[in-house]
Amino acid sequence: MHAAAMAAYAVPFPNVLKSHGLSDWAFLAVSTGSIASFISPMFAASLADRRIAPERLLAALTFLSGSLLALVHASVHFHWGPQWFLGLMMAYALSNAPGFSLVTSIVLSRLSDARREFAPIRVWATWGWMAASFIVSRCLHLDQSPIAGYIGAAIFLAESLFCLSLKPTHPPPGRAPRRWRDVMGWDALPLLRHPDHRLIFLTSAAFSAVMSTLYVHTVPHLSAGGDPTPAATMSLAQLCEGIAMLGISGLLLRFRIKWLLIAGLSLGILRYLLLATDYRPAMIASVALHGPLFVLFYMTSQIYLELRIDPAIRAQSQALLSIMNNGIGNLSGYLAIELWHRHCLLPDGATNWPRFWSYLAAAATLLTTAFATLYRGQPRSPHHPNPSNPA
Repeated sequence: MHAAAMAAYAVPFPNVLKSHGLSDWAFLAVSTGSIASFISPMFAASLADRRIAPERLLAALTFLSGSLLALVHASVHFHWGPQWFLGLMMAYALSNAPGFSLVTSIVLSRLSDARREFAPIRVWATWGWMAASFIVSRCLHLDQSPIAGYIGAAIFLAESLFCLSLKPTHPPPGRAPRRWRDVMGWDALPLLRHPDHRLIFLTSAAFSAVMSTLYVHTVPHLSAGGDPTPAATMSLAQLCEGIAMLGISGLLLRFRIKWLLIAGLSLGILRYLLLATDYRPAMIASVALHGPLFVLFYMTSQIYLELRIDPAIRAQSQALLSIMNNGIGNLSGYLAIELWHRHCLLPDGATNWPRFWSYLAAAATLLTTAFATLYRGQPRSPHHPNPSNPA
């Protein structure tokens, strides 16, 4: 439900803004999510770990998100002006930013074997995103209508009611926040002192920065390459992501986490090399690769935290990963890659796509090499070929 609510408005959002004269504000509107990722996830995660059952906290946040998302689209629909629009968008982003990390924490807290059980549950988020995108765009034809946002808001409100029906997981007694650092959720920051944990967080941020071009630049490249339906082509990413999730459990049980992370990083290199060919079938194949690389790297990173981090800071560790991905990674990636894209413009205004993607492939190669060299992991025991440790 959470993914469906976001997809219902996010997929048509640029077209909705364009059709209502707000296309110049689209970048700032999208950036509110990255800014919010620095502020609210850790605070909400601290409440979930220390004071409030995460199910009840998520119910409150999704109710607030639904209400604010409806107001955001009302400001677009009834032309309240960019100030109201951006202000409401920032408020919505702050309420929604902790959502996925809280959902992940709630799911993981109910699993006895995260490596085996998490993927078959996580795949429903992908199906929800695809279903909402299809219904809003292909069935209801709301690609340029604020009504898509109202639908997303309604799904958020339904999710809030569903969360109230869940059995609450209360934090352990005696863990109420007593210090400012407790309130702000800074208990997860000492994780950065551990070399493996630090490498996971920093690599995740850097990889998110490099991969932040999925929709921003891939869609224009597909259009320039003669693809008549680039939006439909991009749906391959979600379809392949869902298929990949069905097989990740077996891989987690068979291989060390290190090799799965390296495989995900390597697919990122291959994806950009395919785009650099400027050959349409290779470009379509690159879109399909995004699903497997997402599962192999990002979902494996979440499993790593569940297996290696103290459950007492489960929500805060997932929130910190969200900050590294959606805050530091995406925001820095949007800015840096946009500057690089301008350097790749030709005199006629077209983009030198082979040059653009080749340099990003080189950056992904450096990142993959650094991770493979620096990651230590936990050694396997010779007496247990499939140990419970995630190294």
